[in-house]
Amino acid sequence: MLPILDKNFQKEYALLSLLDSDERYFSCQELADKLGLSERTIYKYLQNLTGQLKHYPAEELAIERSTALGIRLQRAPWLSIHSVYTSLARQSLTYDFFHSLFLETTDTTTAFCLAHFISSASLYRALSPMRETLAAFSLTLDAADMRLDGGEMQIRYFYNNFYLQIYRGYAWPFPSISRQLVMNAIDDISGALDAPMSISDRKHFSYWLAVIAHRLSLRHCLTTPLPAELGLDNEAYHTALPAIQRFFQRLHLPASPAECQFIFYLLHAFPFGMNVQQRLFAAARDVRGFDCLPLTATDHFLAVFARYFPQWMGMGSPSFRLKLHRLHFHGALLSGSSDLLERYPFLKSYRQNFPAFAQRMDKLFASLAPHSCGRCFADERYLLPHYILLCSQYFDLAAGEPLIRLALLTDYGPIYEEKIKKEILSRFGDDFHLQFVTPQGTCSHYDILITNLPVKIVTAGHLTLSIHTAFNQREWNLLAQLLRRRQAQI
Repeated sequence: MLPILDKNFQKEYALLSLLDSDERYFSCQELADKLGLSERTIYKYLQNLTGQLKHYPAEELAIERSTALGIRLQRAPWLSIHSVYTSLARQSLTYDFFHSLFLETTDTTTAFCLAHFISSASLYRALSPMRETLAAFSLTLDAADMRLDGGEMQIRYFYNNFYLQIYRGYAWPFPSISRQLVMNAIDDISGALDAPMSISDRKHFSYWLAVIAHRLSLRHCLTTPLPAELGLDNEAYHTALPAIQRFFQRLHLPASPAECQFIFYLLHAFPFGMNVQQRLFAAARDVRGFDCLPLTATDHFLAVFARYFPQWMGMGSPSFRLKLHRLHFHGALLSGSSDLLERYPFLKSYRQNFPAFAQRMDKLFASLAPHSCGRCFADERYLLPHYILLCSQYFDLAAGEPLIRLALLTDYGPIYEEKIKKEILSRFGDDFHLQFVTPQGTCSHYDILITNLPVKIVTAGHLTLSIHTAFNQREWNLLAQLLRRRQAQI
């Protein structure tokens, strides 16, 4: 996520998220240990959060504190905790600064600091975490002159992410732009393409159009048409063009070819509906009828993919290719970060869970760039997590890992042993490539033996787990450790 919250707000929201992670009482010591804070600081943050939540009815959202039981968050099932994040973000100095920068309501840093009763040094310290994030968008911050330096497309991309992260499309932080006019324009464009958008897609697209309109109203324009190799000169573009032009006309803004092309291009580069993108990608050929650069990039990716994952070729559905097209349209023109790592914890642990897959993905990505469409593969920070997530959606990642053979040697009988096998697969089948085998005499064709027999069974080169009458939590944890150890050995 973008580091929008100020330092104290970050800790307070982390505390709130921890309380929200389980419907139980937490001790102050437990909260302090998990957040790396002192108990005194925890109490201070709890006091601040209690004040932040006062405008919520107690039955909707409240922090309950009990001397005997501990601390617990009471939240109505229908209420989103993100509303608290929005409130904290709007109070942050970082939000005020970048919102002022976007609206261009403050001319100098001195004026901003005077209005917020802070020194320039304090402002620069508060903005420091955002500088690395801006670099991912190929932007730099000139705080002294209240200016973002970089390409106009990238500035728009950053602000779309900035506002979308805070408001999720539900509030409207663009005072000079009519939301109704923007929504009418989206209906007009999607109607021309005969591809209606979902509510969430319309909200996302509305932020894009509002950011574009506001930047244009301040005379921050795109002056150069998009490259011909992107394949925009096609029947779909000419079908949508009148609706795109009407959007600019209704807001009394110049409808230059570059601006019209950019709006049309966004429909290719972001997930605004599979129906519309099927048509757009089918139309995206150059004037000679050949694939344009991003579509060629997909063909190149699949060719390289086949070398590293031959067992998966032909298994992906047509939507797998369509999603690759979208990623490559994105990579051909834009660079930036995403919040995939926050939304999918799997991406933080996949290297540990699927080391063979991770190693091959690294090699695959390194093999992509030396190609005529290499610009589509330049943004590793954005593309690699999306590639990994796509593979996890369409393929069994565990099947690509080394096979671990499990053997059961118990006196439970076949019915209960089958039950144990199903439970083991349900717990670990997504993370390990498992196969059950039958132990045969002294020949040990297994990697891990699971037994409840009251004798010591240890064979060189193999692992043994002894269980009691059934698996308890300690034994499940031990099995996970043995699986991880065996995976590392193979």
